[in-house]
Amino acid sequence: MAIFGAQWASTLVELPTLTFHHAILPLSIFSALHGIRVSMAYRQAIEQAAAQSLRDGKDPQPTRLPWGQALLSVLAMSLGGGFSASMLLGMPPSWLGSNVVVPTYTLSFLLIQYTYLYDILKDMVPPAVLDSVLIVADGSLRALSIAKLGVDGSRMRFAADSHYPGATEPWFAMLFLGMISGSGGGMWGDFLKLKTHKWTLSTPSWASAATYDMKAALLSAFFYAASTSPQFYSLLHNGGSDDADKEGGFVAHGGMLETSDAKAMTMLVMCTLLLGKRAEETVVQLAKSFQSNATTTAIPPRKSLRSSSTAASKKKHDDEIEEDDDESSYKPLTRRGFDDATEEEGEEEEEEDEEQEAKKTTRGGGRKKSSTTTTTTTTTSRRSAKSASVEPSSSEVPLTRSTRLRKPTRQEL
Repeated sequence: MAIFGAQWASTLVELPTLTFHHAILPLSIFSALHGIRVSMAYRQAIEQAAAQSLRDGKDPQPTRLPWGQALLSVLAMSLGGGFSASMLLGMPPSWLGSNVVVPTYTLSFLLIQYTYLYDILKDMVPPAVLDSVLIVADGSLRALSIAKLGVDGSRMRFAADSHYPGATEPWFAMLFLGMISGSGGGMWGDFLKLKTHKWTLSTPSWASAATYDMKAALLSAFFYAASTSPQFYSLLHNGGSDDADKEGGFVAHGGMLETSDAKAMTMLVMCTLLLGKRAEETVVQLAKSFQSNATTTAIPPRKSLRSSSTAASKKKHDDEIEEDDDESSYKPLTRRGFDDATEEEGEEEEEEDEEQEAKKTTRGGGRKKSSTTTTTTTTTSRRSAKSASVEPSSSEVPLTRSTRLRKPTRQEL
């Protein structure tokens, strides 16, 4: 069944093979864009690792690595998928016999690492436009690698194997090698830590959880294998009966889609999945920025804080003034009470002195009654004078809280 016209399908499939100029510069445009994307991601990762070492207080790391190490890292991440699938199939990688593939990726690496192209693309081109163009080129090359090497390569390899006469299609090999063909470069980069200053062999993250690229490659491989599988077509239409003619173990008729249509659709599926991931990251960033802006606007301005603090300080000052007035009104009472207590103590001392003098007079026996009378009179006059001084006059009324002036109420006015 044909979805696209023969011309449209062939155009989409042959689009990644376009070159800058057939005679002067026979380099693939899509391969150059793919190399630019990998080189930019590698340079950003190295710069982030150097900045992180400074924040952690470790030895400063350079932002540029030796060109040999950097070039090998970029080539391994760019061509690692096809290389791994070819090695598992027992075939030489296709880029090994090409005079264009490795020079194209090398030129892209040199332009990003040692020219101003990196700064121009990062500062002058909008990220949405740049990422979309690079993702389309990357997704198209991955889809063709999945279809040609992962799925079709597995079919040809195991169909021609004499150890499997009359065998069915190798679904495990098609799906597994298709996944490796579409995401092998990232798997090697994580396994060897190629985006760091020192390569180390460590447990990759995809060993515990599959990455998004692995899932996208596996889904694309399943789509192409199912759409071009004669066995799958027979299972859907004939219920898996053995009535159909077979040649070499495979059903004679084709699959649900033509080969060119299936490859074009696989390219669309892979590009859509990668663009969807980029769109999701953009939405998450926008949500975070919106949340941070909302949090910033929720904080009251400093002017209102100053006014409220000024009002609070003014109120506190008024309360202190009222407390001072209350204390000043109580001072006469407190002072008078202190004076009364002091005078009472003085009276007791004087009485004791008088008693002692009286005893002395009685013992002497030679004193006259007139002196005794005079002493008694003097003592009585002193007591009366002190009592008169202690009792406040009616005109000197102490100022208390109850006698303070109060403001007239509204009814009195």
